[in-house]
Amino acid sequence: MTGSSTPGAGADGERAGPLIADLITKELDIEQAATDSLQSRGLAVISSSGTLVTLLFGLSAVATTSQHFKLPAATKPPLYVAAVLLVAAAIAGIATNAPRGSKLTALRRLRPLLEPPFWDYPAGSARREVARTQLTVAEGARAANRVRSRFLLAGIILEIAGIASTMVAVIALIANG
Repeated sequence: MTGSSTPGAGADGERAGPLIADLITKELDIEQAATDSLQSRGLAVISSSGTLVTLLFGLSAVATTSQHFKLPAATKPPLYVAAVLLVAAAIAGIATNAPRGSKLTALRRLRPLLEPPFWDYPAGSARREVARTQLTVAEGARAANRVRSRFLLAGIILEIAGIASTMVAVIALIANG
């Protein structure tokens, strides 16, 4: 075997711990950015679904108050389905933004670390504990983001189905009009 025989030390004497800690920090940052992105897209699903439902209600208001216009019977079922799908999409968007339990560090547990003897301990031990804590937080964030992404995907699929159902109603309206 060539090179250093000391476990954890490279040819230049650098230890792996700080590199691993940096990787964990980056993973935590990625998960936090993913949370922000998923929540933002969930809000977009809520907004667009709400707008489409409002338009459907406007159409139904016009159809029910106009004396010269009556929606053909073939358009009503797809419009009902569209309304339900779009409301379900909005609910999925809301669920994307619902608070999730997270594995954050209890801040009260950090206060004693500011005092002796902890403050004066070797940095290696502290780096390891910080990395372990960040990894726990990142794992919790990743699990919560998986749930968020499933709700977001459901919301998008429901919204597409609602739009498709609306198009069926429009086509039926044009065909019967």
